[in-house]
Amino acid sequence: MDNINEIWLVGSLAFLVGALCGALLYHIFAGSNARNGKLTSQLDDVQREYMEYKDKVSDHFTTTAHLINKMTDTYKEVHEHMANGADSLCQNESVHRGLGDALLRSNSFVSGKLTKGHTVRSKTVEQPKDYAPKNKPEEKGMLSEEFGISSRADVVKES
Repeated sequence: MDNINEIWLVGSLAFLVGALCGALLYHIFAGSNARNGKLTSQLDDVQREYMEYKDKVSDHFTTTAHLINKMTDTYKEVHEHMANGADSLCQNESVHRGLGDALLRSNSFVSGKLTKGHTVRSKTVEQPKDYAPKNKPEEKGMLSEEFGISSRADVVKES
């Protein structure tokens, strides 16, 4: 009988050790699955928030573009109104010249036609220079290393 009790005791202990090992392994692997599920749900939430933000930004810039186009059209209408008013109300030629032709010329440009009696003066446009032109060819230019530097003899003479 002792033998049978020992067999039952060893079997029970083996069962308990196996159950504990199984529970430990389940906790290790199933716990990481639970953590993975939690991380997956957090990732889904972040992706959803990002897509909502992206949609809001897209809507914002679409609305901004629409409003800027609307503002441009309104500006064009005001500009045309001012140019037409200046053209029709200012019949005096000296007043036309006093306006500097800017408003009238831009109206002609916007509408695609020139107003009556109005000619566009072509002014030769020269590229801006990044140096001061010399008055005489023998003069040293601003890009010269010696430009603006006086010698000691010149400084003594001035004193």
